[in-house]
Amino acid sequence: MTLWGEIALDGARRSVTVQREYPAAPAEVWAALTEPERLARWIGRYQQTADGFRLAMGGPDADAVVDGRVLACEPERRLLVTWRFSGAGESEAQTELEATIATIAAAGDDRVLLTLTHRRVQAVTASVYGAGWQDVLTHLARELGGPATPQEHDGYLGEAADPAAFDAALDEYRRDEAALAPATIERAGDRSAVALERLLDAPLDEVWDALTLPDRVGRWLWPVVEWPDDPARARRLRIGDVMRLGDENVEGAVQELEILNLQERAHLRFTWGDAAVSIRLEETDDGTLLSLVQGGVKDTFGAGRLRSAPDFAAGWHTLIDQLTLLLAGLSVPAPDRLWEAAYLVYAGE
Repeated sequence: MTLWGEIALDGARRSVTVQREYPAAPAEVWAALTEPERLARWIGRYQQTADGFRLAMGGPDADAVVDGRVLACEPERRLLVTWRFSGAGESEAQTELEATIATIAAAGDDRVLLTLTHRRVQAVTASVYGAGWQDVLTHLARELGGPATPQEHDGYLGEAADPAAFDAALDEYRRDEAALAPATIERAGDRSAVALERLLDAPLDEVWDALTLPDRVGRWLWPVVEWPDDPARARRLRIGDVMRLGDENVEGAVQELEILNLQERAHLRFTWGDAAVSIRLEETDDGTLLSLVQGGVKDTFGAGRLRSAPDFAAGWHTLIDQLTLLLAGLSVPAPDRLWEAAYLVYAGE
């Protein structure tokens, strides 16, 4: 059984491709991809709807469904569907999933290569899809003849086919995704400046709201401790405003930021320790281009070690990841794991 996967840029979103070889004929794999009773044993319970289909995934009481419709169907060769996942009270944007089946020439008709390509996947969650598809294809391997769990025989997927393999794949995909749009670091003496560009899948007005409104800033940057005109916390930031962000329950974890410059829907500049951070926005056909520059920050000792350029770059990388998810209406999965993945990219590990 061969495993292979890749994650790539897809405009402001991502694409995920996963491949797996199976010792089965194309007709057998096609049946597993399209017959409802077989789908239930490796991915979800199928239901036809007025305009397409629905897959109920996970256990019987799980809030996890996919709604879609078939765009192209070439028996035993290719299946293309729309794919929109909803779960835990959140609904992701519509994506596109393509499955292709190819016979491996050297192996005859009894061995095929299945390629899944998931396009237009939301950035940051794409790594979860990569690991998830690799795990789902392990469930499929069991449906095609490998040993299955009791849950799979009962017609639903109650847990990962291989939890350890899923966790390892997720860590790898997170590092790969972090490396797709990395920040750059400029070192001068004991100071490090960071520059980062990210194409965001959101209109410029929504991004500007997230940069300047108190109920939005505190959800991706740091929690709001004190806002100008507190306690109302109702208006946008203005030049000269001072806000305090961080964790007031932790000593030294609150930072005071002053707005140095502000150009409506275009530019925000504020103090960051003894340096400054500048964020510029530009509307494009594919979304909003965010350009961030943090001025040189001196190396500092914290949490038992010297923190320098890789820490600062990973920090901003993770904060923009959180902004990306906020704009998509999604929760942030384990911010510390996102930071660790980005840190490995910048530390060269």
